[in-house]
Amino acid sequence: MLGALLYLRLTSLKNQIVTRAKRLRQPKYFLGALAGLAYFYFIFFRHLGGPPGGRGTKRAAAAQALNTLPAPEALAATLPLVAAFGALLLLVIAVLAWLLPSDRSLRFTEAEIAFLFPAPVTRRALINFKLLSSQFSILFTSLFFTLISNRWSFLGGNAVMHAFGWWFVLSTLNLHYTGAALTISRLSAGGVSPRRRRLLVLGGVLLVIFATLAWVWSDLRSPDDEDVAGFAPFTHYLLGILDHGVLGALLIPCKFILGPFLAPDARAFFFALAPALLVVVGHYAWVLRLESVSFEEASLALAEKRAAAVAAVREGKHPFGLVQSKGRPAPFFLADTGRPELAFLWKNLLSTLPYFNVRVFAIAAAVILVGSRWFLGESPADQALRAGVMIFAVFAAAYILVFGPHLARQDLRSDLQNADVLKTYPLPGWQLLLGEMLTPLVILTGLAWLALFAAVLAFPTAGRFASSLAPGVKPALALGLAVLTPLLSALQLLVLNGATLIFPAWFQATRGNTGGGGIELMGQRLIFFVGQLLVMLVAVLPAALGGASVFGLIWLGFNLAGHAPLATAPGLVCAALVILVVLAAEIACALWWLGQRFERLDVSAELRP
Repeated sequence: MLGALLYLRLTSLKNQIVTRAKRLRQPKYFLGALAGLAYFYFIFFRHLGGPPGGRGTKRAAAAQALNTLPAPEALAATLPLVAAFGALLLLVIAVLAWLLPSDRSLRFTEAEIAFLFPAPVTRRALINFKLLSSQFSILFTSLFFTLISNRWSFLGGNAVMHAFGWWFVLSTLNLHYTGAALTISRLSAGGVSPRRRRLLVLGGVLLVIFATLAWVWSDLRSPDDEDVAGFAPFTHYLLGILDHGVLGALLIPCKFILGPFLAPDARAFFFALAPALLVVVGHYAWVLRLESVSFEEASLALAEKRAAAVAAVREGKHPFGLVQSKGRPAPFFLADTGRPELAFLWKNLLSTLPYFNVRVFAIAAAVILVGSRWFLGESPADQALRAGVMIFAVFAAAYILVFGPHLARQDLRSDLQNADVLKTYPLPGWQLLLGEMLTPLVILTGLAWLALFAAVLAFPTAGRFASSLAPGVKPALALGLAVLTPLLSALQLLVLNGATLIFPAWFQATRGNTGGGGIELMGQRLIFFVGQLLVMLVAVLPAALGGASVFGLIWLGFNLAGHAPLATAPGLVCAALVILVVLAAEIACALWWLGQRFERLDVSAELRP
């Protein structure tokens, strides 16, 4: 029976590879594959091999800078400390498997549930089948991590040894999570209530933690002058704490797992294989002994959750935001008559998280206002805190403007599969598109305004930077940014929704894909991102040039009149107005053009699966 299941797994893998190879005949996937391969080449493979002298002046400068770092022998001396802390991290992950059990230990697809569960297959065979299936993803992940860790020259070894090392780590963690989940399922089936089970697990973990801390505390001594005299003595002191007592005993299996990865040479690698295999085989035997545990119901429940998550992704919602459907009040009162765009705003707000409303935004603004008066004073320490809060708020606003439109998808990207229904509405295309864009536009503008509000309130009131600003510059700059924020967000949303209309087939291939993605789909996302940056640059450049020209003229006029210090505030206001007009004109033209594209969209031809 296991041979038949292995044949099923290998045949499925072969068909998946063949399907992906065949779809490269389509230009949208072929170009995406080229972009994905180019990304991997320039990031990981470009500097493999070749003479060192042909890597350019930057590579030579980097190599010269590396010569000033500690010698590889000194770095290799830290491997025992790296092994100790790595083992401690693995121990923490293993404990979390019991405190926070995962329901994804045995993940069966809907097809496997339909065909394998009714079949005359034992639970042990099903467990072996899923463990074998997980090895394919573990092998791929191990190879990917090897590409990253191969640059850590202080570890020693080579790429093959690192690949085997990652396999041991990932396979052990997968087996441990599976065994922990099945053990917890057995406790629940034996009449142990979830509350009692959590108390038992937490009590056992706390007992081990307290015993470990008591043992460490009894052996712990404060470091003396010899322990902190250098890096090597201090490393020896830390190892003395981590390698003794209960903690040291608990870390031994974890160190066995890390042994092949941290082996400095081939001899140490082969000696580390036997202990690592012993831990993996022990975990595998533990999982097989739990074959009597019934996991069918949990697999069905997980399949339902996965189907709901896939449906949410296809509708443009975040899968982690899935909650049980409950009645919720309307975001605002929708009149029987009025602008149709508001109806789209009302509809799409109902599909967002419930805290995106005016009341929550007002409470957040009040908290920011009170916090700025409570925590930010006028002392030198508070001035430094002001500068830190202001920088953080400015970066948050920039992040919302650049990446927020990719996350807020309650627009045409969510309703594209309903385009045939939208086209029946007695509305022009530009009005439909504007209505679809209003919800993410309102949410992103509100979040960006909160960040700007925090930046303005945290602006330092003393210091060289604050004293160098002319009167009225700060409110003019804040007002200009606040006015331009919705236009910049609208421009970003137009680019993304325009890409959805112009390349609907590409867009359908890059969202909610249940086939595991692939390098070609990753390349398509890279193409979309680079295209968005280019379009945004072309759109913002004329407005920026116009605003800069007006600011220069105003500054020149004030300078000729002998009032140069007073030119900044009115120059910023006039520049913001010019940028506002140019961006508004571009947005209006783009709305009209994309609306025409939407009216000519042939749903049956473009969105064919």
